[in-house]
Amino acid sequence: MTGRFDKAFQGLRATGASVATHEVVEALSRHGREEGELLERYRRFVQEAESPAARYLVQLILEDEEQHHRMLEELANTIAWGWVSGTPQDVVPVSPWGTGRGPLVGETRALLRYELKDRTELRHLRRRLRSYGDVPLWGLLVDLMRSDTEKHIDIHRFILRHSSGGRPTLGDRLRSALVRRAPRNATLPAGPAPPETVQATRVGV
Repeated sequence: MTGRFDKAFQGLRATGASVATHEVVEALSRHGREEGELLERYRRFVQEAESPAARYLVQLILEDEEQHHRMLEELANTIAWGWVSGTPQDVVPVSPWGTGRGPLVGETRALLRYELKDRTELRHLRRRLRSYGDVPLWGLLVDLMRSDTEKHIDIHRFILRHSSGGRPTLGDRLRSALVRRAPRNATLPAGPAPPETVQATRVGV
């Protein structure tokens, strides 16, 4: 598992990264190593546990932990490489919104409404299952789905907050930070016009 962070350390060397950047990437890698050991333990548990119910539930945890490990690797790559050429594909996009924010916002709002409705329906389903039969595992599964729904709601609200025009998005701010620490010979992609330029265009300046 530790080898999965090799790309990030290659990026540190290729960019001549600062001490602070080294420290952040090393912290992500260290946490990734710990999670890698945990992943192996969960995999053994899934294979060796005698209880089918325990295997089923721990498999759910394993899937979450695998996703966490992948996100740690992508964060490390993003911070280590910045915007220089040769950046690996497995990175976190820092300007994900593009230019067609109208359709993005409309679809996100529609999906958010669905997730809010789903949250209510899952709460009702939890009560109905309790009246049908007191099977603790069923209730836990619905609770896990409700937890995932809350996560989806948070994601949609985040997209709506940061895809609105007229102010810098999280991607804009992160891109600015990466530009400040990038080597002078780094190739930077063209980003969206800064909010001041957009506002000046609107008022005819």
